[in-house]
Amino acid sequence: MSVLRHSFAALSLATILSLSGNVTAAEDPHVKALKGRLDYIFKNDKLDKSSLGIEVYSLSHQKSLYSVNPKTTMLPASAVKLLTAAVVLRKLGPDFKYNTEVFFEKSLKKDVLEGNIYLVGSGDPSLVSERMFLLAGEVSRTGVKEIKGDLIVDDWAFDQNRYSSARLKTKTDRPYNAPIGALSFNYNTTTVYFRPGEKIGDPVRVIVEPDTGYIKVKNTSKTAKAGSKFSINAKRIESTLQGDVITVQGSMPLGGEEKLQYFNVLSPAIYSGFALRHMLEQRGIKFSESSQIVHNQKPRSALKVADQESLPVRDIVTLMNKFSNNFIAESLIKTLGREIKGAPGTTKNGLTVLNEEILRMDVGTTGLKIVSGSGLTRENKMSARQFIEILNIAYLDFEVLPELLTSLPIAGRDGTLKRRMKGSKAFGRLRAKTGSIDGVAALVGIVQSQGGELLAFSVLVNDRRKPSYQLRKWQDYFGQALAEFSRKTVMRVVPSPDKASMESKGKR
Repeated sequence: MSVLRHSFAALSLATILSLSGNVTAAEDPHVKALKGRLDYIFKNDKLDKSSLGIEVYSLSHQKSLYSVNPKTTMLPASAVKLLTAAVVLRKLGPDFKYNTEVFFEKSLKKDVLEGNIYLVGSGDPSLVSERMFLLAGEVSRTGVKEIKGDLIVDDWAFDQNRYSSARLKTKTDRPYNAPIGALSFNYNTTTVYFRPGEKIGDPVRVIVEPDTGYIKVKNTSKTAKAGSKFSINAKRIESTLQGDVITVQGSMPLGGEEKLQYFNVLSPAIYSGFALRHMLEQRGIKFSESSQIVHNQKPRSALKVADQESLPVRDIVTLMNKFSNNFIAESLIKTLGREIKGAPGTTKNGLTVLNEEILRMDVGTTGLKIVSGSGLTRENKMSARQFIEILNIAYLDFEVLPELLTSLPIAGRDGTLKRRMKGSKAFGRLRAKTGSIDGVAALVGIVQSQGGELLAFSVLVNDRRKPSYQLRKWQDYFGQALAEFSRKTVMRVVPSPDKASMESKGKR
């Protein structure tokens, strides 16, 4: 039985379609009505000059139900993370974990470490404050009370290229553009909060979270009269200091509500080192005044004293897809390179593994171009049909399907779909990866229709004349139509007003 299942899973979607028999999907009146509804949605005048690539495929019946330019390759933006997730789950397995380790250069003399302490990363993109705190706790249980050497941070499990060459060219300090490193902390981002002072003229209170000493703040902002405009301007500036410097200018009103802003960091390994040192000091471990945080490699003779396992990769993939996290996606690509091709992990080797797996899955590669696992590029090219083939292969592989479905945002409930399709039949029943950069809106996933069928769908819209948020509402109507589909009742081509109302605002 297992052999039969794996043999069937190896069939390409084209082969499956050729075996589907002489009765076409268009002859089914229910499918014909669905096609009419979808034609009605996408023939809107405002989409006349937009490039569309669409396919709907019944996983339950193994038949294509609807398509528009399904083989035309287009910009997929962050929807490509669905492909990254599928390949990672297949190649590494859902239970794969990273290890972040701590070493001492020498044995303790009583409770003093005379030499260096080493923090060594293996690429874990899910190392956050809670896990670093646990790692610090394990170090403290060695009995160390004082460290006289330096804290060495080692991230050579990956190469030292912090950004994919295909990434959109920008110098933004926003979190979606975080650098990549084998030793990273809190997704290589930080949060800065702003609160007014106690009286007019007082400095605005600027709070960094977590406040490990890595972020230095230069604050010239002031508290203004109540009811005035919030006009804080915070940005990262170039600095010769170790760590990052954020300047804060402008004003906020007296009694105003707390505001926040997210930033990425420039030096992931150093940022991680500051976090570990801060948490060790909180536990009463002292560093000598001359101790520095140094980016270097661990010697082979160092003694391992602590380690912290990561989340399993199935959970890391969920964090990536729910919130469209570019940092996680690009870290996973480097991990594929390291685990399959050898250390150090590189983007080039990771993409080689990904493209080799695409061929192994027998996905059609005509026009396909993948140069980024995150989708933060204008160089990737995929078709609606290629996405459907990937979803169908996952559907036929029970080791991958549950984890992939779990990772996807749920319409109206969470992730990048939290504010979309509320009040529609798609609410809670449609799971999809979104994709958005300027002029691109993509939605790729699976929905359970009202009739109980599982429908895979891919809708890619490219139009440089429109911002991506203006392109999403047609995808939401599309998702609603699929959710309402049933082979027991012929749907109306034009949706009734109550069914047509849904929220179309949302995040990337």
